[in-house]
Amino acid sequence: MKRIVPWLRNVVVRVIVTTSLLTIAFFFNPGLGYGNSWQSSVAAPLTPEATTYQVNSQDSPFRDNDQEKVNSLFQENKQPQTASETTKEIGENLSQPAKETKEKAEGIIDTIKEKLNLDQPLYPGTKEVLDDAANAVRGNQD
Repeated sequence: MKRIVPWLRNVVVRVIVTTSLLTIAFFFNPGLGYGNSWQSSVAAPLTPEATTYQVNSQDSPFRDNDQEKVNSLFQENKQPQTASETTKEIGENLSQPAKETKEKAEGIIDTIKEKLNLDQPLYPGTKEVLDDAANAVRGNQD
């Protein structure tokens, strides 16, 4: 225990001194002018030839303008192309199982409607029971 307390004090003092020195260095560095070296690389070009090498300039061949690319692709593909026979056959083969499944489901639905008499109007007694149940539920909510 006797060794830990002085060691801990030394560590705390070292941390305080180090952070103080770093804080002073960060505050004085811009004041001395050492922090502005990056501005020279961002400066505007002085000659017309240099502007063509800038990526973001209007005259640059290296400029990537996505909107211009999209517009050119739209102009190239403006006329729709007709599908080939192979493409039509593939489309029919892909949609055929879905059509068969839909027809089977419609047949099953019709059978269920017939067996349960779903096309018939509701019996008046059933309407009364449903109305009574709805009123009871509304009464409990209030």
